[in-house]
Amino acid sequence: MIANHPLKSGQKIINNCKTQDLMPLYNSPQAYVFNLETTSSAEAKRLWRKKIKEEWDLKCAYCGSEHKLTIDHIVAKAKGGTDFTKNVLCACHSCNQDKGHTPWEDWYLSQEFFSIQRYEKIKDWMKPEKPANLFAYRPRRNNAS
Repeated sequence: MIANHPLKSGQKIINNCKTQDLMPLYNSPQAYVFNLETTSSAEAKRLWRKKIKEEWDLKCAYCGSEHKLTIDHIVAKAKGGTDFTKNVLCACHSCNQDKGHTPWEDWYLSQEFFSIQRYEKIKDWMKPEKPANLFAYRPRRNNAS
């Protein structure tokens, strides 16, 4: 612990600042650079992947395994999928390789480890976030006219 910097268990201090544990999950790796969380695109991608795995409690979204975790594109990039947070999830190497380019619902519904709770969690994960209220303030009256 550094003077005047109380830490909770699991938090790290890098360059005298609390980092990573307090960082939000952004929509893409590029957002970490844009929001000045890092200046390296490689570090941004590493942070993004780490946050996605943490959002899934370090377990495979499909089978629940904690072994050899990877990031899986729900809609494969080869099929037009994107590198945005809502199109990727935490998956074990086995599930990721087995699914391949198959549509995730077709593949997942045929698995012996299928779980309706995990299925619903994946569906919720894929839902777009509600847009921010850009009209938080009432329009002002124009007194000039």
